[in-house]
Amino acid sequence: MNNIPVFLSSDNNYAPYVAATLASICYNTKSFCEFYIIDCGISRDNKLKIEKLKNKFSNFSIEFIKIDIDKYFKNLPEIRYITRSMYSRFLIPYLKPQINKAIYTDVDIIFIGDIKEMYNEELDGYALGAVWEENMSFFMAKRMLKKLNLSKDHKYFNSGSLIIDCKKWRDDDIYNKLIEISKKITFRLDCPDQDLLNIYFDNNYKIIDSGYNLLRENHILNKYNNKNTIVLHFTGDIKPWHINPKIKTNLYNRYLEFWKYAKMTEFYKELLENVNDDQKQEIIMRHIKVIDTYVKGMRKLYGGG
Repeated sequence: MNNIPVFLSSDNNYAPYVAATLASICYNTKSFCEFYIIDCGISRDNKLKIEKLKNKFSNFSIEFIKIDIDKYFKNLPEIRYITRSMYSRFLIPYLKPQINKAIYTDVDIIFIGDIKEMYNEELDGYALGAVWEENMSFFMAKRMLKKLNLSKDHKYFNSGSLIIDCKKWRDDDIYNKLIEISKKITFRLDCPDQDLLNIYFDNNYKIIDSGYNLLRENHILNKYNNKNTIVLHFTGDIKPWHINPKIKTNLYNRYLEFWKYAKMTEFYKELLENVNDDQKQEIIMRHIKVIDTYVKGMRKLYGGG
């Protein structure tokens, strides 16, 4: 059985969610996973806590890879609370030159199915496999395509869950080409790393099944059959770790999946302590209700039903 290389990226603040993502992967596969965590400032203590997952699972290894963000991405834009570490996924094929195929996952993601199914997807000669962000077809898609100067037939994809042909990426020198594209951008990018990838891979990537990156908007809309879902991606500002697991609600569909795996980590008590303020929880739930109503309304307005 071939090992599955999986890359993630995190700073110290996101270390607890790295652990939950890893736990979800290991729990749902019999395959051996090689986890490579791009270290953007994780403390020694948090690294040790992540590694203690070995007390529960034996089907993985972990290597932390420190990179110099300023060296590789010094002049690339940041946005809101997202630092230049977002671009670290551009370097994945170069960090381990012996690896020819890998999976990249964000850490606001929980696997509820076998990662092996995703890894075994054929890329058919493309350097990248990604999930089309279908809601772009309903929410200002034409404006986005025009702003980024993309082909009218391009299907804008989400970069949180990717299959990468690392050999082709290296052969095509994609990192340097992405940097060159960034130098030519004269307008503000809303999702800089994702936008740059869409510009480079304009109408030239393998569209993989939505179940490999089920976005929160589609949780709300209950659009897809759960049996086909491997990856739950909790996009947006409100994350499952902002919601106390004792709260009974249908507003944030499947958020308890996160807590199921968080409970397997050394961070569980710490995460629970962060959601003990009843007043803050009420505010969060009101915010979620507004978002859910908006998404459903926009979908109906743009003909999605």
